[in-house]
Amino acid sequence: MVAALARPDITSPFGTYRAEGLVKFAWALADRHDLSAFLRKRIRSLVARVFSGPYDTVVEGLKFRLYPGGNYDDRKMMAKGRLPEQAEHRLIAPLLGKDRVFVDVGANIGTYSLFAAASGAEVLAVEASPDTADKLAFNLAANGASDVRIARTAVGAEDGELSLWREPSNAGFATLVEDLTQGEWAGNWSAFRVPVRPLADVVTEAGLTRIDVMKIDVEGFEDRVLVPYLTTISRDLWPRAILLETNCRPHWTEDCLSLLKRLGYEQAGETRDNILFSLKV
Repeated sequence: MVAALARPDITSPFGTYRAEGLVKFAWALADRHDLSAFLRKRIRSLVARVFSGPYDTVVEGLKFRLYPGGNYDDRKMMAKGRLPEQAEHRLIAPLLGKDRVFVDVGANIGTYSLFAAASGAEVLAVEASPDTADKLAFNLAANGASDVRIARTAVGAEDGELSLWREPSNAGFATLVEDLTQGEWAGNWSAFRVPVRPLADVVTEAGLTRIDVMKIDVEGFEDRVLVPYLTTISRDLWPRAILLETNCRPHWTEDCLSLLKRLGYEQAGETRDNILFSLKV
């Protein structure tokens, strides 16, 4: 089934859509974790219908056009007034800065890419979903981050096309792994075809000569991104550090954690959903 892609507003200047107090209050209520999961979900569904966005908001000094009705990261920023994945940002912050290179695979709307760019790092952002990539491009432009490059493609073992599955309440959970649309995450999923390219080709065409940090968050497809990359690219382009999402590890087809260990990576940090690996010198 082919999904009808949303049409985000990427032309109106930042500041067009103000987030008034009622909007922030409603999303903060929908994010209250002292409520039961059932009640929180019901409140979130109601709030999403009334206050879906867009809203232009500054979060930790960074400008975002948020669509909280359709994306988890947007909801968190609207509800909390801070960037999501704070623990992960703390892990990689010491590894970023001027003259560092950050590759963001599964860039979503740019919370990691803008965080890295604000440190002075050179950034390559990879995003497969066309409308999400449009939102990413808008956020980058709003922050004057014109030097951040976007690769509008999925990445995998070889060139081709695959179905990208998306659930309407969370564009950031788009996945190339159809099995993830069943069971725990069963819902109103739909799919559309996207181009797929080897990450090694994307990195090479971007002209990168080193990678200090690579973050991979592609909802169960992490192994099919990382294994072909590390086994085909020159060692000079192995990332010095890799932040790898592992919460969909049961859906991997290959154990990339053992590969990382064999290649000389060691665990340098861990959060609930991610592990940071560093390459031993």
